[in-house]
Formats: sequence, structure tokens, C-alpha cells
Amino acid sequence: MAIFLDVNKTELSMKHQQVMEVIEKMGIVNVAYMSIEDIAREAKVSTATISRFWQVAGYKNFKQFKEHVKQRINTTPENKLRNFFLDMGSDDVFDRIIEQSYQYLFQTHTHLNREDLNESAVEIKKAKRVIVYAPSSSEGLGNLIEHRLKRFGIPVEKMAKSGHEIFESMIHFQEGDCIVIFQYVKLLPETEAILNYANQLNIKSILFTDQLVASMNKLADYVLYAHRGDAWDFHSMVAPTTVVETLVMLIGNQLEQQSIENLEKLSKLRRDYGDIIPS
Repeated sequence: MAIFLDVNKTELSMKHQQVMEVIEKMGIVNVAYMSIEDIAREAKVSTATISRFWQVAGYKNFKQFKEHVKQRINTTPENKLRNFFLDMGSDDVFDRIIEQSYQYLFQTHTHLNREDLNESAVEIKKAKRVIVYAPSSSEGLGNLIEHRLKRFGIPVEKMAKSGHEIFESMIHFQEGDCIVIFQYVKLLPETEAILNYANQLNIKSILFTDQLVASMNKLADYVLYAHRGDAWDFHSMVAPTTVVETLVMLIGNQLEQQSIENLEKLSKLRRDYGDIIPS
């Protein structure tokens, strides 16, 4: 809210507080698409009061407020980065990142379905093979889960990121597989095809997403939510990485003896061949 309105609610007049309550109730984005008359009706104040409110909130008028909001929510990569720098202001960047990350982790903690998280660990543990689809900016998360699971001795394959090449992987889907998909912001055609086909074959699917409510969530067996920021924000991977690491730890705990044995083998290989391949 602070990035749009420079106000202290306790210092507002009674009528302006009524306007502020409407904004809090309706949401900044929705208000930006309302008329002054609509806001006045909701707040039970005059249109003149609404006009004066925007000057108190740091804008020349309602039109300037609407333009500012619409510019901020235009989710192009350059606008997201611009919004990030605007939010930083003159603050210490690292301090602000830590604060922001805490907020994202708190939202993730609140909304992440623990039952889906635990069941996902069970499905991956018993799977004959884990197939990972991690397009675009989630590629790093796909590499991370692949690396961690292989250390436990779990077979992992990664799919092509887009286009017709995904069919080359889909034709090898079989009973006993588990599909892990990283899909943030919106449903890609490839993701829809993979989930639909997995359902046809009765193959379990795990969806990592930042959408609490979306059509793709209904296509997956398990949904693992992570908050990455609002639509207009420069999106963070702190919370998604934390969810991946938590899932890996749950799997490792279930495969405790196997995990330890594999790590012992890794340590022995490093000792035996360290003079040939320095660590």
C-alpha cells in the first residue's frame, strides 16, 4: 500500500479515513479502475472529498493516481526492475532485500499446504523416476532439485523447456513416474499439455507455483505454493528455493539410511580421486 499512497491513516480527517477504508477493502488496483463517483458512493462522502483525498495522498489528482498505479502493474520485466529500484529508495539494498524476503517467506508459511508438501515427498520417494519440467526463470530450481534427488539415488530426468521437443519426453511417460513442474505467473501451453497427459496416464504430478487460485492448480495432484511478490514486483526466488529445500529434506529424512550411504560413497570417491579431480 505504501508504494502507492503516502498517508498516515491516523492523521486523516474522518471523511478521508472513510475513503482510505474503501481503498483497503477494494484494493489499490480495483480502485484505480473505478470512477470518482463509485468511490464516493462506497465511502459515503462527496466527490469533492474524493478529489481532495488524492492531494493529501501525494497526487495532483485522481487521474495521476490511476496512471501511476496502471504503470506500476504493467508487468513487463523493465517495469518490475524499475519498481524494485523505486521501492528501495535510499535504503540499504541488502537490508531491504532481507526485509522483503522475510515478508515473502511469511506469506509462503501462511499459505503452503503442508499435507501436499508431505505427500509430495512420499510420491517422489516411491517413484521409479522423477521427471522435472522447469522452464524460463525456474530452470535453476529444476537444476537444484535434480542435483539433490540424484544424491539420494533417485532417478531424475529433465524435460525440454518449450516447444515440440517436450513430446520427445512425454512419449516416455509411464506408470510409476512422478512429474515435478515449476510454473510461475501463468499457465504455459506446455504445462497444460504435460498435466493433462499425466492425468490420462494416472501419473502423479507436483506443481510448484506462486498462484493461490489458478486453473492449473486443479490439474495437478499436489500444489506447492511460494510467494514471490505481487504482480508488479521484481520476483524473488527465495521462497521457492526454500520450499524446494524443505521438500528435499523431507525426502532425505524418509530415505535416511540410503541418503547417508550415498553421501558416504561420495566422500570416499572424493578422497580416492581427489588427486586426479581436485574438489
